[in-house]
Amino acid sequence: MTKPANNHLHNRKKEILLIAEEVFAQYSFAGATIRLITKRSGVNSAMISYYFGSKEALYFNIFMLRLEEITEEISRFEQLDLNSAEKLKTYLTAYVKRIASNQSFHRLLCNELVSMQHSSIIAQVSETRNRIYNFLLKVITGGIAEGYFKKVDEEVCALNILALVRLMVTDHLTSNIQLNKRPQQDFSCRVVNHIMSMITPEDHHQFEIKNHV
Repeated sequence: MTKPANNHLHNRKKEILLIAEEVFAQYSFAGATIRLITKRSGVNSAMISYYFGSKEALYFNIFMLRLEEITEEISRFEQLDLNSAEKLKTYLTAYVKRIASNQSFHRLLCNELVSMQHSSIIAQVSETRNRIYNFLLKVITGGIAEGYFKKVDEEVCALNILALVRLMVTDHLTSNIQLNKRPQQDFSCRVVNHIMSMITPEDHHQFEIKNHV
């Protein structure tokens, strides 16, 4: 099979996965049907069966696609030549944007973590969350050693960031308390700035000077 054909197959499968993601998020795993997915995607059930095999496999592949994207994102940030403060702020900006723009997947993720219905998915999610946690822990620990961050409990801080971002960006309470009267991009910046203010010393100038010595 030629490379263009491989790319077409990959793109078509991804397109089906994204549509299926919305259907599963709307109806849950139990309520979603292949018929609903075929109706929205324009692909017949035989083609979905050919690509994925079953509804369970289709559901699993949605998580694998998203978790792979998250892992690749972390790998890119690990390689950036930035100081700890710049790396954390840049990563948090991307992290918040990713969650805010993928509400369907994060609804699926929350449902899966509550129901614990698919052990293979839970295992993959746990592995990816550990990867994010370890990345944050390394950046925070490095930032404290370099003087960019306050002396905080690194492990609690990393866990707090994981929980806080997910809550502030995905929880329905956000709309109920009028936070999103401002543009979403502005709110995302506020989330990032709030997290950075929790661990950054008040006097920023001495650390900026230190960084340029």
